Amino acid sequence: MPEVLREYRIKFEKVPEGEPAIPADENLGIRSKLGGEPIWCQKPEVPKCKGCKEKMTFVAQIDSMEHDEGHNPNRINCLGNDQQYMFGDVGMVYVFVCFDCMETKSVLQCG
Repeated sequence: MPEVLREYRIKFEKVPEGEPAIPADENLGIRSKLGGEPIWCQKPEVPKCKGCKEKMTFVAQIDSMEHDEGHNPNRINCLGNDQQYMFGDVGMVYVFVCFDCMETKSVLQCG
């Protein structure tokens, strides 16, 4: 794995109320988002803060954004060694924050 991963620009768009940020569960590779509820690959795994022992707040999820699917504009051939953002088997990194203690934690789940 290289020391510095390739960069991607992320465009943030506010999601209209009542509309999901990601239209369907099967949009592998394009499920990255901020806020709302996490789209779990496996069972829910909300961490507790080490400081106050309360459940942490979900902030973001980062998808295996180079997943080789036709609908994915960032796809990279899965038979090569060029994918840098493949977390396990099309997994996801979830980011959580305790806003009281300013602690963070990430959780990795594989698809």
